[in-house]
Amino acid sequence: MRKLQAVCDDGIVGLRNRLLLQLGYENMRRRSEICAFKFDDLKTLPNGKHTLLLRKSKTDQFGEGKLIPISDELVEMINHWQDKIKLTDGYILRSFKRDLSVRKSLDPAALNKILKLLQRKAKLHNIGELSGRSFQVGAAVDLLDKGVPLERIMLRGGWKSENTAVRCLRNWDDSDWLLI
Repeated sequence: MRKLQAVCDDGIVGLRNRLLLQLGYENMRRRSEICAFKFDDLKTLPNGKHTLLLRKSKTDQFGEGKLIPISDELVEMINHWQDKIKLTDGYILRSFKRDLSVRKSLDPAALNKILKLLQRKAKLHNIGELSGRSFQVGAAVDLLDKGVPLERIMLRGGWKSENTAVRCLRNWDDSDWLLI
């Protein structure tokens, strides 16, 4: 993660890419769910903690929604991004026109392209090809490595089945390359 963020420049595209990386990693969601977050989904609870409202997911087809806790760092990144693009509503993640003005949203398929571009720039050739799924897998492996119980990892990642979570973690080993 640190190596990917390090290759993001300070321009508007780099700012969006750092936000995308942090957002994807912290919430452990699928690429369509990551791209669906809106500025209005950012909530501050009475205890001062911050969350993002996941309005609908693969495991929540009826759209009951779920609050996902996020870090103060991510909140600052979202607020900075919002100030930079001068928008107060709509989707958080955006694509760009040729003149670098922002579009309405970021297509989920573009997320994979961005990750592959960042992976090439960071020269991370020995870890397999990154994709939107890498956020869920990478964060789950990091949590497992920190000793977090599988049940808590499942809650965080939105898995209802232990089998699904274990399949996601199957490639885990104790090597440093997993903590990108």
